[in-house]
Amino acid sequence: MSTEWVRHSWGGLVLGGCVLLQPVSAAAASDWFSDDFETGALIAPEGRWDNARSISPNTLVNGAEGAHRGQYGLTLIDRNNSNVSEYQGGADFANTPLTSEFFIRSWMRLRDVGNPGKVVAIQANPMKVELRLLAPDPIWELSVRKGTEQTYASVHGTRVEQDRWYLVEFSARGLRTTHGEARLWVDGVEQGSSEERTTLSGLDWRDAIYVLEWLQVGEPWTDQGYFTGSIDFDDVRVSATPMASRLRLQRTEDTGAASGCLAVDVSLRSSATGALAPAPYETEVSLSTTAGEGRYHADGTCKSPVERVRLPTGTFERRVYFRPGGSPGRVTLAASHPDFLPATLQVEGDGSAVGDEDGGAAGGPWTMGLGCSSAPGALVSLPVLLWPWLLRSRRGRPGAATRQE
Repeated sequence: MSTEWVRHSWGGLVLGGCVLLQPVSAAAASDWFSDDFETGALIAPEGRWDNARSISPNTLVNGAEGAHRGQYGLTLIDRNNSNVSEYQGGADFANTPLTSEFFIRSWMRLRDVGNPGKVVAIQANPMKVELRLLAPDPIWELSVRKGTEQTYASVHGTRVEQDRWYLVEFSARGLRTTHGEARLWVDGVEQGSSEERTTLSGLDWRDAIYVLEWLQVGEPWTDQGYFTGSIDFDDVRVSATPMASRLRLQRTEDTGAASGCLAVDVSLRSSATGALAPAPYETEVSLSTTAGEGRYHADGTCKSPVERVRLPTGTFERRVYFRPGGSPGRVTLAASHPDFLPATLQVEGDGSAVGDEDGGAAGGPWTMGLGCSSAPGALVSLPVLLWPWLLRSRRGRPGAATRQE
């Protein structure tokens, strides 16, 4: 294979005619706000939040106990059982308003609950789209304000178990219109009955307040004041476009692959649409098998074993190759990363198609065939020659959202 790098006029990067990267537009690759809390600080300039405060004896901590990924996360500890409806503590961030649609996601965990209570955990203001923990179970609830009367409508989700991390996402679309829509996902599954979902469509969001200007996480409001316990947050992000929430493995054809070498695309997808979504940062995905034997490879000849694949910032997917080993039979491929929901793919070693467990279709036997010119991703690791291109690409992409003073 040629080692000469070629840049297409549309901005893609190819090696020997095979597409390696699929950059996305700056708008799709940038966040309105993001914080993985790895700076070890909350307030700008070291941290990302404009304000962080709590009502005594409650505390707000950027520390290791609240981490889902990396070293740090945010923990709101509520010790105040005062029977008063009020703000209990949280962090907030303001930015240039989003006036059409927005998407919010965060990993969350509930710990050490002494008393259940109705709690607002994430609040999008001034329009008041609120992610709530609804007593007494508790369960997830998405509550939104609507109309000139500013009444609320809600959808209810699954039960929230203590000491378990959840990826919680919600969206608001059709801002400043009469056909607004709000949706809630927990671990990639949309919440609410069909009747409830209907109540969160066709919303009257014409008034000027129905925009996103600032975000609050923690406990910006409690309806009763009874709740005591801890709420952990990590990898909080807000975007004007659907964000990556899950990994996906999908079989694909590749005429360049050797016999017995299976081409598999590793991609990031959104909960909102199921479509490809850009990596928010350089993402290293771990590859493994949960049943059966075999090895992943960087090349179609299956002679370069790998255990990980890197998705550079702003890219959707990459291609790897898998060669089964051991006795013929079903093999379950797996891809994982702590910030995204994992993916599995089942294939049969005798060449029959099985399909993946997250909705993709398997196709064909072990030996596949489709030119890599139609493939968005190809190799697992890139040579040093790619590094200057990545640097130039990143300098050209807008960075984090500008903070309002």
